[in-house]
Amino acid sequence: MHREHHLSCMATLKGTEYDASRQKLNAIIKALRDCGTEEVIKLPKIAVIGNQSAGKSSLIEAISQIKVPRASGTCTRCPMEVVLSHGDPEDWHCKVSLRIEYEEAKVQHLGTIKDFAKTDSKDDVALLLRRAQLAVLNPSTPYEKFVNLAEADCNSHSRERNFSRNTVVLEITGADVDVTFLDLPGIISNTEKV
Repeated sequence: MHREHHLSCMATLKGTEYDASRQKLNAIIKALRDCGTEEVIKLPKIAVIGNQSAGKSSLIEAISQIKVPRASGTCTRCPMEVVLSHGDPEDWHCKVSLRIEYEEAKVQHLGTIKDFAKTDSKDDVALLLRRAQLAVLNPSTPYEKFVNLAEADCNSHSRERNFSRNTVVLEITGADVDVTFLDLPGIISNTEKV
């Protein structure tokens, strides 16, 4: 019932001045993030923080309606920023980028690697996230090596780093809401050297 009411309200706002302003504001915030403005000012977003296995991924899946990696050893090991933009669910698509703000290897270039991957299928997102996370966790390896990595190879691939401060960015269009949130690695009590 609540979802139907929300969709009805969104349909009522579609095409209004408020709708146009909201879309422009979200585009501006995205452009500011992409050019590194958050080094100077903090832009609005929601952070999802908690212990490992506390349900952060389930919350993200409920809000974004995508699946995140669940296999053994695929817990969140670098920040994941999810930018949801309201739109027609029939025109749903997702773009995955890498935001490299911290040099973790000599060969690594700072900046945003746009278009790491794209998909029109929600079923593809978990594998794309695993590839992107491996690209971030292996900073000495060119990111292109991970773009088409098979799922079996993702499962067996080693990591240069256990965790990273660099971010995997998902931009999802066709969502129910306009919101940006950040999924941070869980607080882990027992692990290999962090």
